[in-house]
Amino acid sequence: MYRLLILLLLASFALPAAAAAQRQNRRNRRQQRQGQGDDGPQGPAPTISDLDAIVPKLSSDNPDEVREAIDLLSIINDPRVIPHLAHVLRSGQPDAITDRAVEALGGLANPAAIDVLSAFRHHRRPGVRRRAYQGLAAIRDRRIPGLLERGLADSDRNVRATAALALGEIGADGSLDVLFRAFERGVVEAAIAIGKLGNRQAVARFDEHLGDRPLAIMLSGYNEFLRRRDIPNEVKTEVVARLGEVSGPMVRRFLQEFLGTFPTGRRRRTPLQEHVEETLRRIPEGNVGITLGQEGAQ
Repeated sequence: MYRLLILLLLASFALPAAAAAQRQNRRNRRQQRQGQGDDGPQGPAPTISDLDAIVPKLSSDNPDEVREAIDLLSIINDPRVIPHLAHVLRSGQPDAITDRAVEALGGLANPAAIDVLSAFRHHRRPGVRRRAYQGLAAIRDRRIPGLLERGLADSDRNVRATAALALGEIGADGSLDVLFRAFERGVVEAAIAIGKLGNRQAVARFDEHLGDRPLAIMLSGYNEFLRRRDIPNEVKTEVVARLGEVSGPMVRRFLQEFLGTFPTGRRRRTPLQEHVEETLRRIPEGNVGITLGQEGAQ
């Protein structure tokens, strides 16, 4: 069970990490063009003026040339490259090139790519659909929350997870009801998004599932609620009290980790901190030292 909590918490970092990786890859490719590559000087980074020289390579029979052209277009970071990447995608390419082109479109984070990325939400391969949703999540546009919501009903659980986490990351609080419905249908990552977006009323609604959903899943949502500065401490105190009623080694470990987020060195502890400490004192210490792989025996 605790392994599930760890996986869910890791998932909460997956989407922003993927978006950051896309940006970093684009920066790396730009730096490689400007500096020294493995084969010596690479020359200046491409600009929009190089478009006519790059585009023909997209039609090459050499997959390496096609991938290089896609990478160069992603470095240019100009909406005028989008139609060319779209043409590559619509021309029927090997899986690796399709993945590269979808990632390049997502890395541009430009509203002009929404229509193309939206079309690939229906691709036969879940990996492409997941990349399309990640790309959409990187774009600031009022249409994005509605598009991501549709991913919550995808046939692949990883795609559903990506859509749920993305809604939390972009702050789509208007999607809260949709996320609750997805959570009730078994999209467990929606708990994390709910924890990122929900208000006081959402905490109470989330509480209703404590006891009928796996504890690790509930804790992944509570983890987000408790670490937010805009959630009143009185609400957090109520959450801690409810978890104290559940008790058990997983709750104890969770509260210990939460207690570790409070500043140290203060002469006076906050009422919330004192409540966490008091709750921990009431939870037996037995089996608190479980390790990953042992939690199923609890």
